[in-house]
Amino acid sequence: MPLTREQLGILKAVAQFQGIDKYHGVLPRKQTFVYSDRDINELVGQGLLEWAAFSYVCGRDLTGLRLTDKGNGITELTGVQPVAGQEASDLAYEHLLILKDIYHFSQMPRYHHIMPSKMADIYHPEDIEDLLTRGYILSARVQVSGEKKVKGYIISPKGKRSLKKTGLI
Repeated sequence: MPLTREQLGILKAVAQFQGIDKYHGVLPRKQTFVYSDRDINELVGQGLLEWAAFSYVCGRDLTGLRLTDKGNGITELTGVQPVAGQEASDLAYEHLLILKDIYHFSQMPRYHHIMPSKMADIYHPEDIEDLLTRGYILSARVQVSGEKKVKGYIISPKGKRSLKKTGLI
């Protein structure tokens, strides 16, 4: 089914938020109210967008739309480039290994770019809690169309910078 001009506009808007570290690549829900719910639901139903929710240790939550791999393929034509970050922090070797594993899960469409909570159970809970508290990883929940919610962890931009600084990615 061909996309309407409004739907392409929604995809472009979501793509523009991919490079914003503050929003973790998600168009916040409050920004979606300017678009038609029908168009958004259709894009989610086609598998071009998905709803994602991030929880921070401080109690803040962020819910919004993000591109799927299929949607990302369509928006590559728009030429939107992610913004590069700076400032890395020193971590223990065990923490770097956990970050590296979470980073690799974020590359896998099979797991919806999230390290599932069940797979993170092999790590010491205090290490995961420490990474969450310090902002290197985020707790994430993604509503996949026709499926249940997928819960787990994603690496934050701060965590990616730390991995790049050490040369692990």
